[in-house]
Amino acid sequence: MSGRLSAGLDVFVHEPHVPEALRALPNVVLTPHIGSATVETRAAMTALVVENVLAFERGAPLLTPV
Repeated sequence: MSGRLSAGLDVFVHEPHVPEALRALPNVVLTPHIGSATVETRAAMTALVVENVLAFERGAPLLTPV
């Protein structure tokens, strides 16, 4: 091993269960689904929700339809 990080993973298919095969890797960092937990990102997410609600009320296309 070179001591280098090979992967950083934040989202898992069956959260909160993380496959043991991933947990055993020495060059992988696993985080508990917190990749978007910054003040800036959460503020942007909030603004996007507000813009989608306003667009819906106007009958306009949503910015991020799902």
